[in-house]
Amino acid sequence: MKILLSGATGFVGQYLTKELLKNDHQLYALVKKTSDTRLDPSIVQLTLPLLQTLDEQIDVFINLAGENIAARPWTAKRKEALFQSRVTLTKQVRLSLKHPVKRLISMSAVGFYGISRHGTFTEETMPKQGFAHELCRAWEEAANEFIDDGTQVVIFRLGVVLGNGGALEKMRLPFLCGLGGPIAGGQQWFSWIHIADVTGAIMAAMSDTSYKGTYNLVAPQFITQKRFSQAYASSLNRPAVLPTPGWALNLIFGEMASLLTEGAKIAPQKLEKRGFRFRFHNIDDALSDIANGR
Repeated sequence: MKILLSGATGFVGQYLTKELLKNDHQLYALVKKTSDTRLDPSIVQLTLPLLQTLDEQIDVFINLAGENIAARPWTAKRKEALFQSRVTLTKQVRLSLKHPVKRLISMSAVGFYGISRHGTFTEETMPKQGFAHELCRAWEEAANEFIDDGTQVVIFRLGVVLGNGGALEKMRLPFLCGLGGPIAGGQQWFSWIHIADVTGAIMAAMSDTSYKGTYNLVAPQFITQKRFSQAYASSLNRPAVLPTPGWALNLIFGEMASLLTEGAKIAPQKLEKRGFRFRFHNIDDALSDIANGR
């Protein structure tokens, strides 16, 4: 296939490109500058202006781009940057393509459902309001605009993606220092997914045209943030006893603290119904696999 990727140098993108290159696909990466040395030499690098000159029929556009939502507090300027990197970019790609892509696989996040500790959220559940929901909703709407061009659209709402790098890398040092205790009591839900299942779902949606619409891409196991903390600390052979109070996070991060102190219970109902085979159902197995470098 001819595959266009945005966010190819990001955490998920790096894993995915390795898998795609094994299958002899022709990859095009949307980049800010074409001198990006993090990409395999066989990948054609395209900026948005160069994308406008591409006279190729793209089979699949995999839309992974987006600045890290948890990297910095949500100031007005930061919120605008998060919208630009997701919503605006998605719209720009659609307008830049000479030929409509056959299939779009676009990311979103379980933040779509907003903040709630009560109830179970499937793809059909009404979301709660808040900035995370607004951002994800606008991103999904931009992706769904591709339908007007005859493109088949698949959207995955991701939980916290676990692998060597990404969120776990940022948590690693505090946990190694014994500072990985429960956050704000730890009773909020923690929706997670192993990177292998993320790449597996994307590749399944590439090859199986019956995939369409929106899917929660989270592991089937429901765990709390406290349970995750205990499992991650155990995988590092460290204790997880010193709690982090919610008020301290609110003081430091403001509105963004809700990503850490609150969490909805998300079910991958549509993926389970269609028989998607998760490689990692259990948090302990997933973290053990990551700790062993696989």
